[in-house]
Amino acid sequence: MRGLRNPPQRQRSGRTAVAALLAVTLSSCASQAQSPMATPSISGQGIVAEIASYQLVADQPGRLLLALIGADNRWLSFGSVGMSFSYLGDGAGTPAPDVVAGDATAHFLPIPGSPDGDGRSPTLTFPADGRGVYAAEPITFPTAGYWQVVARGELGDGSQFSAEAAFTVLDTPSVIAVGALAPHTDNPVIGDPGVSAQAIDSRALGDEPIPDPELHATSIADAIAAGHPALVVFSTPVYCVSRFCGPVTDLVAELAAKYGDRADFIHVEIYRDFESGEVNQAALDWLLTADGDLREPWTFLIGADGRIAASWDTVVTRTEIEPLLESLPAK
Repeated sequence: MRGLRNPPQRQRSGRTAVAALLAVTLSSCASQAQSPMATPSISGQGIVAEIASYQLVADQPGRLLLALIGADNRWLSFGSVGMSFSYLGDGAGTPAPDVVAGDATAHFLPIPGSPDGDGRSPTLTFPADGRGVYAAEPITFPTAGYWQVVARGELGDGSQFSAEAAFTVLDTPSVIAVGALAPHTDNPVIGDPGVSAQAIDSRALGDEPIPDPELHATSIADAIAAGHPALVVFSTPVYCVSRFCGPVTDLVAELAAKYGDRADFIHVEIYRDFESGEVNQAALDWLLTADGDLREPWTFLIGADGRIAASWDTVVTRTEIEPLLESLPAK
């Protein structure tokens, strides 16, 4: 989800004909000058490239996430694709210097609950059969500004494809970065007076109870004060444009059931009131950029020292998080 400056109507519309095609996948209403944002193109195979990373910072290793989606709304899934990068300039008319980030191989990163393909070649699939992004990591871009990625590969039927997208690399992080002190945020939890169930979790619609109560029992501030590591997911499972929020939140709940003795597990709902566009202060504290944009899902691991130990924008998998949780001592 992007561009909360005009919620909720703007989130429900695409910015171009291509974006309309991707309305159930990725929304791109953020300011291109401030945050990574795709300029998709359609390849000869009808495949659209869309940047799924929220934050890439110059001279810092990161991961570039790219969604590849067919004209019939099928996702390119499984296997790996090649990526090449070129620097486009700083957007101020300054001639682009000869800056090279090199080539990379990007591997399929399934959303939680989606199959990984078991070694299959890249294949166009409907969301129920496979959905995710392609991740190039670690990758470091040597200078801030506008960049272009070209993804190329071979489909399972032997046909070739290529697709490109433009994105922004920032001078400094727009959202709290690894190593920084975590904000001591009093996010809403079960039992807080005057807070609706939907403000704690958007899945608590009507008479539905708040799901995953173990994710809504402790605030970030309380976890830090207790010296507990905490895995925190910021997401709005019901209103998430990308449809990634629900699976990522479910993954955090699964990890809480297994590692609850090693860390606190916290879900922060984005909206206090979706219809009015009111956002929970906790989400603003962590995710709002200087340009007024807010995107999710984001997942953060806070160490026992109160600093950000790891973070993941958009998609995160069990294999990325679980080794970090296994390394933690019991609380």
